[in-house]
Amino acid sequence: MSTLIETVNLTLYGCPLHYIKAREALTDMTIEQEILLEVNNGDAVGEVITSLRHDGQWCEIVSEQTLTSIIKVVKKS
Repeated sequence: MSTLIETVNLTLYGCPLHYIKAREALTDMTIEQEILLEVNNGDAVGEVITSLRHDGQWCEIVSEQTLTSIIKVVKKS
């Protein structure tokens, strides 16, 4: 069973910092824990999801607002 850790606001960061900050947020997590990432809409959403999936994590968009989206990430590796 996964456990939600927190929501991390990545809207202040541009490429590639939003991904680097997302990856850093996962470092202290255990397998199957989940985190929510708030990311600016546009290229950032796809870049973060693609990069984290490439790292072996499970990701999905759970909320889309006008300016931002929330991505749920479950640590798998």
